[in-house]
Amino acid sequence: MSPDSGKIKIVFLGTPAFSMPALQALHDDARIEIAAVVTQPDRPAGRGQKLTPPPVKTLAEKLGLPWFQTVSIKKDETLKQHLRDLAPDFLVTVAFGQILTQEVLDIPRVATVNAHASLLPEFRGANPIQQAILQGKNETGITTMLTELGVDTGPMLLKHVLTIGADETMGELTERLSQAAGPLLVNTLVGMTDGTVQPEVQPHELATHAPKCKKEDAILDWTQSAHQLQLNVRGYNPAPGAASFLNGERVKILRARQYQPGANAHSEEILKTGQPGEILAIIESGVLVRTGEGVLEITSLQPAGKREMPARDWALGVFKTSGDGKRALGCFSAELPAPQPA
Repeated sequence: MSPDSGKIKIVFLGTPAFSMPALQALHDDARIEIAAVVTQPDRPAGRGQKLTPPPVKTLAEKLGLPWFQTVSIKKDETLKQHLRDLAPDFLVTVAFGQILTQEVLDIPRVATVNAHASLLPEFRGANPIQQAILQGKNETGITTMLTELGVDTGPMLLKHVLTIGADETMGELTERLSQAAGPLLVNTLVGMTDGTVQPEVQPHELATHAPKCKKEDAILDWTQSAHQLQLNVRGYNPAPGAASFLNGERVKILRARQYQPGANAHSEEILKTGQPGEILAIIESGVLVRTGEGVLEITSLQPAGKREMPARDWALGVFKTSGDGKRALGCFSAELPAPQPA
């Protein structure tokens, strides 16, 4: 503890909006003193590419905390020396976005503590929240851990478990996990200080990984089952957004669910027709699409260059009524059609 204040002195390292609730919770706890906040540089953002500060910097300014920005803490000798001079008990990292060297890990008196958005040793790596949804998990959580040079391999401290909602998107789950990280970090730091929280070595043989996803990974493969496609839609919402192609245009699929037919014969017949990607019908709640196994009901989507809209409204505008009073429906594709020769 700081000899001057009697509080647990920390330096907080974080960057995106996910880190903000943790910083706020640590700031609000009377037992903790935040000596400094370290974050990444301002970067261009939005359509206008306006130079924008990271959310953690904005919050640090609002809270009146001293803050520092660095392109690479590994190479920033001036910053590292300043942090040594602060003599913190802990470095606390929440989605900082830079790899820490042993030299940085050795700065705090006690340890460097990280909040990771999974139930370790499950889903080590960059995209644990997304992978929890993509793989159909029923629960996930936050694990506080001691940081070491391996990626998310350090001893575990405390866990908070959350049940994943049946229709919950990555964005919604990320928000709930971010709110859980702060209280867990407070309890971790206090517990480590008074000896009630002890590190537990991870069972490394049970480890799974959550690698970064590329934009093309979010293109829907309609030969997959409706169940898996629903997971993909949830797991890629809001970014990069599950997508497909129709008539040469990219369409983001934002909300969808596995279609459960009603008791009427029409519903049963729908399940037996079409090829993967084919739009089978426009119904009151959305659009039905054939998959490799079952039917996916799309309820919300975003056409290229437009805002999110109900799938039914989109389909009624795209597919015109023909002479026989029916609508000629199209077929989604996992690939952009090749241009035809003139």
